[in-house]
Amino acid sequence: MTKEQELARADSMEPIQGTVEVDIPIDTLWECFRHANLWPRWNKCFFWASNKDLVLGDRLTWVFQPIKWYLPYKMGAIANIVELEPRKKVTWEVTALPGFYARHTYHVEDLGGGRSRFGSYEKAMGWGFKLTKWFWLKHFTFVKDESLAGAKKLEQIYKQSGELREHDLPPKSYVRFIVVSVLILLAVLGLACVIAWMYFSFARQAHVMLAPNVYAVLGGGGNSLVVHDAGEAVLVDTKFEPGARTLRRWIDRDLRLHVTTVVNTHHHYDHTRGNPLYPGARFISHQNAPGYMCQRPRDAHWCAQHPSAIPTEFVQAGNRDSASAKRLFIGETELRLFHPGTAHTHDDVCVFLPKYNIVMTGDLVFFGYYPFIDTTAASGASLPGTIAALRKLAADFPDATFVPGHGPLAKAADLRSYADYLEDLDTQVRRAVREGKSEDEAARSVDLRRWDRKILPSFPDDRLIPEWATADSNIRSAYQLARGS
Repeated sequence: MTKEQELARADSMEPIQGTVEVDIPIDTLWECFRHANLWPRWNKCFFWASNKDLVLGDRLTWVFQPIKWYLPYKMGAIANIVELEPRKKVTWEVTALPGFYARHTYHVEDLGGGRSRFGSYEKAMGWGFKLTKWFWLKHFTFVKDESLAGAKKLEQIYKQSGELREHDLPPKSYVRFIVVSVLILLAVLGLACVIAWMYFSFARQAHVMLAPNVYAVLGGGGNSLVVHDAGEAVLVDTKFEPGARTLRRWIDRDLRLHVTTVVNTHHHYDHTRGNPLYPGARFISHQNAPGYMCQRPRDAHWCAQHPSAIPTEFVQAGNRDSASAKRLFIGETELRLFHPGTAHTHDDVCVFLPKYNIVMTGDLVFFGYYPFIDTTAASGASLPGTIAALRKLAADFPDATFVPGHGPLAKAADLRSYADYLEDLDTQVRRAVREGKSEDEAARSVDLRRWDRKILPSFPDDRLIPEWATADSNIRSAYQLARGS
């Protein structure tokens, strides 16, 4: 049994067919129709076609328009011309798609008296067709309807000109397609540039060896610190997805370490949401952090899902410097955990490695970036407290290497400069509040242009669209804190 016979007997679909009668002599209609490259000029289902003539055995090549104008595709096709009877019909079969066999026939009939009948017929079968039958039935109907409408369009042209020569047909314009394609290409390139900028600026993780067995992992969320010795490893801040998983893979694959202790420098999501990736580890934070981690309804839901990732060992509020710090020993490496006072949050913890003179500050320090300023009354920031803590750290550890919460490695001078920025921000905003200015007026009047700081994205609550730390957001947050105090 031939494919044609099998298709005729197949119950895969009812043929989609139709005819239309037109006031065009058969010879004139066929002479126009046989030039397939002219089809797009009268038949809206075609975007482009290559064949200048219909020849039995040739391969017909064309591109379809989408079934709806707003759908973003053009569908190319290649078919074999298997039947050709001049002034009667042309049939081609489509076999290029896996599990798909279709035959399409355009046919014409002489009705006499200068009238003709034009028709379209299509049927398909195969497993590939059945999988996407819903689309092909709409597509075949679209082709049939537009082809018949095109024949009526030829009738109008013939009545006006008395001919159907190439120059009688309306030209096919590709200007709109080219313009839209260029705009789409520019949009895609723009999006790619934005994604690349986001990745290289914020998402990419850099691994810096600070000392033997001590690594800073910068980017991909809040910065992290890895300290290992004698088969044990401490991880300070676990980032958030997807950076948290990237960090875990690096620890497993490159360092081949098992994290036994996790320290959270404060409760914010970009420093804690990777905690569940370290089951069995001990979790340490400030005594207030667990409550703050779970204080909002969405956070409480996360905490309920990951109860074992909530810290159970604590740095007490009275441990305000390295002398009174909570001490950990990883092999022979000592870590001192202390609370610098209410600063970026009410539960900040700094980590000091006396052997190597390294201080992990968490978000007490945003180096080079505008900070996120938490305005939550119960757990959020104190700008005066942050300024005081920064100046004390710079004084207590004048030669230390500081690992900030965000940004590159810093020195004591960088902490003093950041304190100067926050002091300028706080002073200008408090002046605006005393002058009775509104938040919008303060945002317009406070001038932070002399501070060369970069914007920073945040994705709270797993949002796809980030919030940004900017000069404007810093002014508004400082205003809310000043009004609250």
